[in-house]
This record gives sequence, C-alpha cells and structure tokens, in this order.
Amino acid sequence: MAAMATARYLIGVDVGGTFTDILCLDTVSQEIKSAKVPSLPGSQWKGVLNALGSLGIDGAEVRAFVHGTTIATNALLEQKGAKTALLTTEGFRDTLEIGRTRRLIGGLFDLKFVRPKPLVPRDLRFEVPERTAADGTVLRSIEGYDFDTLARTLAAQGVESVAICFINAYLNGAPERSAGDRLRARLGAVPVCESTSVVNERGEFERFSTAVLNAYLTPVVRTYLKTLAAELEGHGLAAPVNIMGSNGGAMTLAQAADFAAGTFLSGPVGGVGGSVRICAMAGVADCITFDMGGTSTDVALIHALTPRISHANQIESYPLQVPQLDIHTIGAGGGSIAWVQKDGTLEVGPRSAGALPGPACYQRGGTLPTISDANLILGRLPTTRTLAGGLQLSKPRAEEAFRGLARELGASEDIVGLADGVIRIATAKMAGAVREVSVNRGFDPRDFALLGFGGAGPMHVFLVAEELAIPHVIVPRFPGHLSALGQLLADQRHDRVLAWGGRLGTLDPAVFKQRCRAMLDEGAKDLARDGFEPARQAHNFTLDMRYAGQSYTLTIGCDPATATWDDLRAAFGARHKQTFGYADAENDAEIVNIRLVSLGLIDKPTLEFAPEGKGDPLIERRPVWFGDGWTDCPVFDRAKLQIGDVLTGPMILEEAGGTSVVPPGWRITVLASGTLDCRAGAVG
Repeated sequence: MAAMATARYLIGVDVGGTFTDILCLDTVSQEIKSAKVPSLPGSQWKGVLNALGSLGIDGAEVRAFVHGTTIATNALLEQKGAKTALLTTEGFRDTLEIGRTRRLIGGLFDLKFVRPKPLVPRDLRFEVPERTAADGTVLRSIEGYDFDTLARTLAAQGVESVAICFINAYLNGAPERSAGDRLRARLGAVPVCESTSVVNERGEFERFSTAVLNAYLTPVVRTYLKTLAAELEGHGLAAPVNIMGSNGGAMTLAQAADFAAGTFLSGPVGGVGGSVRICAMAGVADCITFDMGGTSTDVALIHALTPRISHANQIESYPLQVPQLDIHTIGAGGGSIAWVQKDGTLEVGPRSAGALPGPACYQRGGTLPTISDANLILGRLPTTRTLAGGLQLSKPRAEEAFRGLARELGASEDIVGLADGVIRIATAKMAGAVREVSVNRGFDPRDFALLGFGGAGPMHVFLVAEELAIPHVIVPRFPGHLSALGQLLADQRHDRVLAWGGRLGTLDPAVFKQRCRAMLDEGAKDLARDGFEPARQAHNFTLDMRYAGQSYTLTIGCDPATATWDDLRAAFGARHKQTFGYADAENDAEIVNIRLVSLGLIDKPTLEFAPEGKGDPLIERRPVWFGDGWTDCPVFDRAKLQIGDVLTGPMILEEAGGTSVVPPGWRITVLASGTLDCRAGAVG
C-alpha cells in the first residue's frame, strides 16, 4: 500500500480496430504523455502492453489503469463465443427463437433478410418444471428437479456456459438463484448466468436474449481479462485495473468478468466521457460527439453535460437490455474501403482495411482504396513527415489504388474528382449518423456544438458540420487520445433497476420513497465494497415513464426526496412534447421502472494543456483540395499555437494523433485548455 501511495501515473488505454491509444497523466507534474501503436487483432493485450512500453513507464509507478476493450464486440461479430446452454421454464424453450415475431432493425427494408440463428441451438435449450406467476408467487417449485442428470448432459455436450431464464423472474429471482447455485455446485468452473443478475426487468425475450449474450461471451472475456491481468502484473504493474463499461463508468476486473454484456461499448464510451470534460472546460453544455477512427465512426448526444443513456439496445440482431450510452456507430473510418456495387455505383464502407494490411498509402500490403488514401490524394495528409506510430504515407500507392477503382467504375482517370466523391459519400453517411442521435431523438443538431476527435475525426468534422449547417465545432487537444482520456477520468459505476409502478394517480408516494430508499442503501453498499466512503459517492435516480396505454418509455430525472406526482407529470409531458411534438393532457402518466445510478467518485485531475513550444507554428504551405479546386493552404504545428491565438481557414493543423482540416470560412480560437473553438461564418 505504501508503494501505491507514491505512484504517480494515471493510465487510460483505448484499443481501436486500427490503433491502440494510450494516455498517461503524471499527477505530480500534470504532464500528459501519449502514444499510438498498431492494434493486434486477436491479441488485444499485446497491443496494450506495446502501448504501455512505448512510454517507458515503470509499472510500479502506475496508480490506476483503465482499459477500453472490444473483446466482447469482436467475439459476437465473429461468432466466437462459448458453447452455451439455456435453462428455462417449461413451455418457454422457444422464446429465444420466436422473439417478437417481427423483423429486427437492419432487416426492415431488406427483401432478402434472414434472421440470424439464436446463439443457443434448440437441442441445448432445456426446460424445467417450474413456474412463477405474474405477481411473483411461485406456483411450481424446482425442488426435486434432477440437476445431477442435467449436469451430466451438459458436460457430455461440451457446454462451456449456461444461461438461466425463468418466466416472470424479474418479480421473484429466488428460483433462478436456486437453480444457479445447484448448477455451479455440479459444473465447477463452467460459468452460470441468471437473467436477473444482468437485467431485472420485464420483457421475456429481451431478458432472455441479454442473459444468453452474457453467458455466450463470459468465457471469452474472462480469458482475456485473466491474460491481461497476468501480463500487466508480469510487467510490474500492481495498480488496480478497471475496464470501461458500456454505461460510461468503470468496472473492476471481477465485475467485468461476470458482466461481459456490459462491455460492448467499452471503447467508444471513453470518448463520450472525455467529451463531457472537454465541454465543461470550454463552457459548452450541449454537444454531439464525432469519434472517427480507422474502422468506424461513433456519435452520441450530450445534453446539459449529460450523455443520453439507452436501456433497450440491439447488438447485431440480438436485443440487449442493459444501460449503455446512446452511441450510434456506422462503418465509416479512415480505413473504410471504397468499392463498386453490383449496379455500378460507388460505395464507401462498411468493410475496412483495418490495421493490417491497412490503407494502400500505409505501405503495409494494402492495395484497396480507402478514405485515408482519398485524403492523401487531396493534399490533406503529409507525405514528407511520418504520422503517429511512425507511419510514412505513400501518395503513389494511394493513387495506384484509386486508378484501379476508376477503371472498375469505367470512369476517367480523374482520381482527384474520384477521391473527392469518396469523401462526399462518407460525409453524407456520417451526417446521417449525427441526425440519428439528434433529429431522431427530438433535438436540432444546429443547437449543439459538434466535437470532433479520434484519429480521423478532426479531418472530417468540419465537412459534416457544413453538411448539417452546424455553426460550432470543437476540437480537443490530443484528439486521437480522447477516448483514453475519458477512461482515465471514469468514475466507478453500478446500475440498479426495479420494475415497480403504475398510473401516478393510483400510486402511494410513501411506498415510492420507501422503494427508492431501499435501492439507495444497496447502491451505497456496492460502492462501499469497492472502497468508496459515503463522501465519495453520488446516487442519481431516473424513472422510465409513459402515458397509460403506450408501449415505449421516456427517461425522466427524479429526486425521490422532493419530487411530487405533479412535478413528474409536468416533466414527462415536457419531455414527450420535445420528443414527439405533443403532450397528452387528458391521459395520466405512469411509472414502469425505477432506476438508480451509483457512482464512486475518483479524483478529477486538473488538465493543463500548455503549448509545447514557441516560435513560428507554420510548417509549410501546400495545395489542398476544398471541394471545387486547389487552394494554397498553410499547415501549422498545433502544439506551438498559443492560448488566445485566432486563425482563419483554410488551414491544416497537425499534431500527434490527429490532423484538423479547416475549410474556408471558419475562425479558430485557441482556448486556455488547448481546445480549438471553431465558428463558421465568423471571418472578417
């Protein structure tokens, strides 16, 4: 413990599809170090170690280590999870397959849509003669069921994980827990996941799907976490290691090992958390995050410095009923491949060149044209200097890739026009993603700042802003490492939900307050076990509410100690009108779920982004294509810009981990935090 008290470094590591980013804060000097190394698909932990080693930091000097991982996401996309069995109530064996008898998102307008098979085949779904009523009463007990025979069958089938999903278990989880205890006693190291341990709310299909997803991924995630912990310990790191959760908070390794389904957005949520801090320092309350990396673009909406949370989610074609940040992802990144569809039209993504072989210009064996190659052809990337990670870009190889694309299209060899077309298609797609989290949620994107980060975000954020008529853009310092910064700043988090409610006119406020107090006590106990004393705890309640007769809910903030039913009716009516354009004064509102977020608050270090040098920041001038022609464009070293500097576009700002491409008509001001505050139409 004495050694930990003298440790000085806070580490955040974000593993992306192309690069692994590391950010290190020296809590003594407030110096920030960063590095970017290639990701190693299939061996993420090696990329993490390479990133740590690139900074030359002694593991014994690390105070805290937070890691964002895509292990769960990759395992599901590649269908490389565990062989999973399902134990369920008699008569509900096929709930997982029947679902809600409708096409899921992604197949609504696809005439050839074929729903993916369930993660648990029918011969591995076992029924138990138990039944819990709709009020939680046990009508038929599992006492006397032959778990010995079941365990032998599971072992003979080579089952690696088990999900237990009983009907109405959200009202009474005792039968699931009893079955889980009996199976664990007989199956040894095979993980067993009760549905109520991951999602304790109504909706059989969603609850069953979530539990199965968690069970399917648990062995994969546990193996990775065990390997990571052992390797870090072998490199002298004794600090606690946390994993970013999809809900925007950090989890201990033990929590992540039991809640694999809570790590799907482990990487992208770090960027949203970092964006909140950047916005607070810049005096901006509302922003839309624009995180563009090498493989994908992630966008999310932050309102009043609070990211939106979604509880009804979908990963691929599988419902996931757990709290996670409302992040929308599309397959458009720097490595997204431009290709010709069967009808002869040009398309961009979602297939990516990834880290290996990468875009053609990376000179790692890639030959297909990508967004990065297009940017290089258009003069937006350097050819005489290396990028972060030691990348030396080759313009001839990018041009060769685009000439091949031009021949496939049957077009002229105007590769500049073709590269511009690729960027325009990608911009339209990314603008659509921004509309998804703003317009489709009842918000006007023009009322928000667009915050660009990620390795490719600052290069495209201005184009997306112009597409949507957004007049305000923010680009943080170290934009390629903002996700790692968010992980470094993440609080410990526990989520709780209670399925309780009804029409407000029929509910007893005293009972409501009693239920909330009981939840609060449990949340405080969770944080105390994590080592957070009451002074370092924060608890926030929200309610899932709807009008009586509706199917879908809206989330309403609530302080149970002071809220009245009239307050809640007014808040829900206002939120409903903002989202759907009307409020129903004739219909009473009702509560469906009570939710509690319990945070263990960590120290938030001061972030001081002092200029790294003085002198002329101008690096060079070179021709850059801005939509309708070439422009003689200055290229600046962003690290040498001084606080208060004001510049006008067009220009390019280069820094480690990111390049900002500023079109004509934008005015840039360097804030005290090092953030670029960018305003459209403010020149002159």
